[in-house]
Amino acid sequence: MRKKLYCFMLITLLVTPLIPITVTSQKISSKSDLNSIFFNNSPPYPPNITVPDKIITGKWFKIKVSITDPDSDNVYIRFNASILPDLPEYWFGPIPSGTIFSSWVKYKGPTGSFTIGVQAKDTYDAESEWTYVKINIYKNKAINTQFLNFYNRIISNFLF
Repeated sequence: MRKKLYCFMLITLLVTPLIPITVTSQKISSKSDLNSIFFNNSPPYPPNITVPDKIITGKWFKIKVSITDPDSDNVYIRFNASILPDLPEYWFGPIPSGTIFSSWVKYKGPTGSFTIGVQAKDTYDAESEWTYVKINIYKNKAINTQFLNFYNRIISNFLF
């Protein structure tokens, strides 16, 4: 048994140098390059983000993100929105490709114009480009109820 094993090892050592081996090199600069070389994987398309035209402080609003991966891989998304503490910067998912992700958010900060960013990655860590959208946040104008009550009393006195 040992003789057969030694013969096999000797033949392997003698024949191996005769087998042609081709080595090529390619510079890998990102995870996407690594994915495309080994898996033929493409990154997701940049996400489309939809927000309301007018956002009021203290009110809930809905953010919609549509995500598509050319390879139909499941996708994760993350937000870059430091003004929205309800949307932390971690990856949500996995979400099936072609899905519209929705999230209700309540903003409680200052008024003004701000930017929200969204990025997608597939299950093989190929990341999309960031998509940014500008949001305009307005002050919640409370109705003066004392004036409204006074106005209702005057109107009711004249009508009845």
